[in-house]
Amino acid sequence: MLAFKLFKFFGLLLFFLSLGAPSIGHANPIKNNRADEIYNRFDTAEFLSEEQLDRLLEEYKNSLAPDDVIRQRLHIRLTCWNLPSDTNEQLAHVIAYADEYLRIYKEPTPSALQVDLQLCKTWQLHMLGKNDEILPELNEVVKDAYLLEDPRLIAEARGIRGSILSYVGNFSAALEDLITAQDLYETLNLPYSANLNLSELANSYRRFGDAETALRYLRKLEQNYLDKQLIYDANETKTLIGFSLESLGRYEEALDAFRQIHQYWLKENNLTAAADSSIDIANILISLNRLDDAQNALREAQKHVTPENDTSYSHMNLNLAKLHYKLNDNEQALQYINKAQDAFNYSNNARGLSLSLDLKRQIYQALEKWPEAYIALTEFVENYLALDKQIISERNAEMQVRFNTDKIQTENDQLIQQEKVKEKQLHIMQRNDSLQIIIIILVAIILLIVSVYAYKQVMRKQVFRQLALTDELTNLSNRRDTYAHGEECLKAAKKNNQPFSIISFDADHFKLVNDSLGHEIGDKVLIQLASISKSMMRETDTVGRVGGEEFLILLPNIDKDKAIEIAQRLIDTIAQYDWSIISANLHQTVSAGVVSYTDENELSPLMLKADKALYSAKAAGRNCVRVE
Repeated sequence: MLAFKLFKFFGLLLFFLSLGAPSIGHANPIKNNRADEIYNRFDTAEFLSEEQLDRLLEEYKNSLAPDDVIRQRLHIRLTCWNLPSDTNEQLAHVIAYADEYLRIYKEPTPSALQVDLQLCKTWQLHMLGKNDEILPELNEVVKDAYLLEDPRLIAEARGIRGSILSYVGNFSAALEDLITAQDLYETLNLPYSANLNLSELANSYRRFGDAETALRYLRKLEQNYLDKQLIYDANETKTLIGFSLESLGRYEEALDAFRQIHQYWLKENNLTAAADSSIDIANILISLNRLDDAQNALREAQKHVTPENDTSYSHMNLNLAKLHYKLNDNEQALQYINKAQDAFNYSNNARGLSLSLDLKRQIYQALEKWPEAYIALTEFVENYLALDKQIISERNAEMQVRFNTDKIQTENDQLIQQEKVKEKQLHIMQRNDSLQIIIIILVAIILLIVSVYAYKQVMRKQVFRQLALTDELTNLSNRRDTYAHGEECLKAAKKNNQPFSIISFDADHFKLVNDSLGHEIGDKVLIQLASISKSMMRETDTVGRVGGEEFLILLPNIDKDKAIEIAQRLIDTIAQYDWSIISANLHQTVSAGVVSYTDENELSPLMLKADKALYSAKAAGRNCVRVE
């Protein structure tokens, strides 16, 4: 038994070593305060107009360095969730965007980027009404969120799944997801996300038949938004309040709520949303038998609602069918109810389909079309029984959890398993003497393997570190490494009261070289410039490539006069080099700026002076040195 445990332990150890050490937390070593400020505006779910969203996303993207991998991935996630998604074409575009980056960032183990893109894609598919095909995939996304042990992603994944389950009528599972998400959001102190999730939770209670509980949640939520001046969110919550009041038969109060919502959307000039509220108003007016007012409201909605607006279109046609049925215009009512039924079928909305079939039966009865009425009744009963079967299944699941039958079964299985383990342990203990030598040998071999592997990992990390700090083309220090050396040189100069100088130089008319001779020749010129400058410096000096054709030389313990001399020698050497070796008729020169440390506390002021000196050399005709 001991040998087995040792195998298992070291096997797991080797497995995790092969994966490499995971990063801890979300700390980003690259500072970018403006990007973080923009991200926080998105992360707090502040309401932004489409124009503001586009502008901020563009600014966020432009502010990122090419090597800022963490924020580059955050930008992809933000873009997916904030692309326009009002029409079917726009929804399809968002799905294509998510699919593209899921292919680009395909990895054997789940990442936060993959999970968030899957959630974004799933939500758009839900908006397209494709609920059947997304739930199995969504279950896998929830599992991946748990594998990442990221509470925020877990909350978002379960909140989205809960919303979709509630929409398709699986209320028990929906409530379990939404309650779990609510606990996580509150624990993580994310009040805005918690409020949005709470509205979905309340809506699920209403759909589940507990409109009183839903209304209590929603009233509290609306007041929270009003206290914080979040008028958009308060208005969205008022829509759910209206639905709850309707479920309770408080039609006049519901009508007042929907009219307030309608006025808000008209003020915001959002005619599509105003049309949605007109449909809700018409539904209440039909219940109050105010048919003329209902007809006017639906006429207004028909101007802006198209089949692409799947949910709105289905309910609008359902209400038009109700209206014409009450007006005894049954042929017209039949046309509208067929449109509603098709739309509910498309979006897999079982609740809406039941309403449509029941009304269809009544219309056929009024037309005395008894065979058709019988067929509609049969379809209604079948659909109702399917829903009833689902509800019974949910009730059984709730009872099973309530009486802990699963827990009891699991505990019994564990007890049986423990007994089997004890029997195996007793048997192994009887043979333990003969296994001692084998165990020691195995442990020694495994420790040797681990030691060799650990050594290789250390060497590999050193190689990766060197690659991360080296310019790929010239093999000089890259921008990050050069600046880091500069900071160290500046600190040493301050501490030891020694001189420290910088030479900033770049290739003259380099764009002309690329444009006329091609980038391959341009690359060879940069490689030769790097070789010449590197060969002329001491081992203690640092030569780095910090831009396209821009180079930086750090000269510790060198004063300004000596730095000027070195810079002039560098310029002359480059100007006298036989550049025709690279390309016929090529003659390359450089311009240089020299600056020395005086009393600067940071590297940035020195760099600004070096840039200024370099620009002066350019202005003076190039192929020369200037000092700042």
